[in-house]
Amino acid sequence: MKSFSLFQRLKWSLVVVGIQGLYFPASHFSNGGIAPALPFEPLPVYPIWVIPYCFAYLFWVFAIYWWLFRLETRSFLAVLAGALLTVSLGVSVFFAFPTYVKPPVVTGHDLFSQLLRFVQVAGGSYAALPSAHNYMTMLIVAFAGRFYPRYRWLWWGILLAIALSTLFTGQHYALDVVFGLMLGWIGYRFGLYWVNRIPYARQVSSAGRG
Repeated sequence: MKSFSLFQRLKWSLVVVGIQGLYFPASHFSNGGIAPALPFEPLPVYPIWVIPYCFAYLFWVFAIYWWLFRLETRSFLAVLAGALLTVSLGVSVFFAFPTYVKPPVVTGHDLFSQLLRFVQVAGGSYAALPSAHNYMTMLIVAFAGRFYPRYRWLWWGILLAIALSTLFTGQHYALDVVFGLMLGWIGYRFGLYWVNRIPYARQVSSAGRG
């Protein structure tokens, strides 16, 4: 079998995006559950952190382009396996164990405060743990660090900025962040395992290099 065509890559990308898209009904229409705050929370809110928080969406769009057009077959399959596991587990937890964040009151009238209030409304209050911002970014950064190790400092700097932004915008609690990062790392390790262990993946990869 030859390497995945662009159509096949697009199809699988839509599957991943579709599963992750279930975040929105989970976040807006769930009820009950708990707010997984630790005793030292909530943390102070600094609206300027909404910039790296929103930057995450641009980073994900870049990652999708990179995934579709820049990766050879073996790497594509590794990311696909990791992404499917990560988003499937994340969304399953959202529905099975509802968690929410009590959004902080943002009183400022500057641009950052206004943008943060918009984010609060658009993102909803539920589907807090694990943090999708963190598991998506961790998955991307882990693979990017493996495929492009020369820029590893950049990838991990992006991850740190986005992780902190989820805390200092009041969009997540610390446990949300920790479990999100753990889930993204598990997805990364699973993707590598799958592409090395599953005969089908090895067959497709070998054909793609022919």
